[in-house]
This record gives sequence, C-alpha cells and structure tokens, in this order.
Amino acid sequence: MYLGLESAADGKHQLIAQFKDLAGKNGSAIFEGRSQSEKASIKRDVERCAEFLENIHKIDVRGLALFSCAGRDAFETVGVPVPFRPHMVVAQRAAIAPLIAALDEFKRIAVCLVDRREARLFEYFMGRMEEVASFVDEVPGRVRVGGRFGTEEARISRHIQSHEYEHFKNVADVLFEQFKVRGFDWLFLGVRPELRENVEHVLHSYVRSHLKGYIDATFKTPAKEVKKMTIELAERLRLDENERLVERLIVAAMSGGQAVLGLSKTLRAINMAAVSRLIVRAGAAGKGMACESCAYLGLRRRECELCGRRMKKHENIIDLAEEAATAVGAEISHVNVESRLDDFDGIGAFVRFPVKK
Repeated sequence: MYLGLESAADGKHQLIAQFKDLAGKNGSAIFEGRSQSEKASIKRDVERCAEFLENIHKIDVRGLALFSCAGRDAFETVGVPVPFRPHMVVAQRAAIAPLIAALDEFKRIAVCLVDRREARLFEYFMGRMEEVASFVDEVPGRVRVGGRFGTEEARISRHIQSHEYEHFKNVADVLFEQFKVRGFDWLFLGVRPELRENVEHVLHSYVRSHLKGYIDATFKTPAKEVKKMTIELAERLRLDENERLVERLIVAAMSGGQAVLGLSKTLRAINMAAVSRLIVRAGAAGKGMACESCAYLGLRRRECELCGRRMKKHENIIDLAEEAATAVGAEISHVNVESRLDDFDGIGAFVRFPVKK
C-alpha cells in the first residue's frame, strides 16, 4: 500500500481516508480467482494496515509505504519526505518500484561551510540536516607591517597563507574521510568567492568531482538557513537533471539509438527484459493488460502473446511496468517537471539492445 500526504494538516485523517478508498476500490478485484487461504491472508493484510494507521500518533513524513504478508507474519513500513501516488498492489513479491524511485530522487548531500580559520560540515539526506563536524584552526590575522620595501609584510603574508593552506587541507581531509566512510552524491560549499579557488584546489579529485555548487552561507549561518539554501539548490539541480535526462532520452530514441518512447514501445522493451533505465513522468497513468501467468504486459491484447492465457485489465499499467523493470535490474527515474516526455505518454526507457517494433 502506497499513501501520500499533500499537506501536513490532519495527516492521519488523510492517510486513513486514502486507505479506505483504495481498499474499497480494490476489494473485489484482489480476491478474484484466489483460494480461500489466499483470501484469508489478504484480508488479514488489509486489517493489519488499518490497525497500523489507526494507531499512528505522530506523522513526520509525506509518503508512507506499507508492506504486509500475514502468511509469513511480516509487516514493514517506510516513510519518505515526498508523497507517493496512492495505490494498492497484491502480488507474489513486494512491489518496491515506487519506493526505489523515491529513494533514488534523494541525493546524500555534504554541505561544508569554510572560512579562513573555521569550518562546519553538514549532511543532508531525505529532508534531514545533521551537523557532523565543526573545527577551528590557528590562522594568524592579516596585518599591515611597515618596513624597507615591504619585505617584512610580504614574509608575514606568506606565513599567513601557509596557515590558511593547512586549514583548507584539513577541511579537504575531513571531506575525503566523510566521502569514504559515509559517501555523498553532491557537495555544496559555503565559501567566500575570493577563497573558492583555494579551497577547490586542495580537494581530493573524488570529492571535487561531486562539487555541484555554492550556497551563500558562512560559518556562522544558522543551521536552519543552511538547510533552506541546501534544499533550494538541490531542487534547481534536480530539475536541471530531469530536463537533461529527458532530452538525452528523446535524442537517443529519435536518432535510432538504444532508447524507446511511449507506452507501447516501452512495454515491449520491458517484456524483452531490455530496459536498463525506465524514465517515467511522476503521476503518469495508462490503462493496459497484464498476464498473471507469465507477467507479459500489453495495451489491448486479450490473450497473452507468450503463453496464450487470458490477460487481465489494469487501470494503471505503468505501476506494473515499473515493477517488471525493477525485477530485471533496471533503474527507475521519475521526472517531476513538464517536459517533452509528456508527448510520449509520459514514459520511455534506455535499453540494453535494440528493440524491434
């Protein structure tokens, strides 16, 4: 069961209302053609989900996934900071594609605020900001010193620069250690413009390759403000990535490369286990048919092209497409902005080998 909150207000009521709506709409369909023991197990699953939602006291997530298998006494919940599209799945294996896609959208971000003497390191992931390091190095202040031809001032300046370099090196070492131990996808720096080149110069090449931008923050900026700036920059980068991804997909498909566009061609690629990366417009939906025997997916066929058995109608075949793609190891990417992908049913894929029509 996947549920999503559009607002924090009265979250429990929203979740319960969504759950009841899904359980009601799917009530007869989920029991159709199943044995008495299967029906009893599914009924208990629905009851366990209802019990969990009724007993929630605090909700600090926007999306909630519930996985239940009464037959194996298994029940798990996962919350994320973004809402899921509400839907319910009854299947032999856990429907994890929406969860994987949601988690893939969240980058683990290291945010480092650096000044001449001080540094603070934060980690931002899935809506939470945590300060993981803070330190100060002994760096002499800048002073003007008189003297013949300014030689003494030049010597002092070099001395100060040496201390600054060691401080920046310490920062670079801390970032590299964080990268090795915890890992991060993106690095944001809060550094004055005149110091940026000096800081970048000492970063390890692995760390530097993850540097994605700068935020207008200093060592003394409150953590709340740092988090706000981080979210704003991350959102801009994510939207840019979405646009580039869609453009790359369309160019590849239009030029005869290893990519397909549209629901029909994408389903064919999934049936052939050819998909390496599935690209889906968030919230995209489309009716289709699925064979419950061999999992073949199609749009209008009544009989399965592979096994000849009768196929079952599904209101949103894209849910099953995501699950099938995940089952063969494909990456799932959701696009959250209007783009040219909308002209192709909101779905397409990069493929491992050419897919014939």
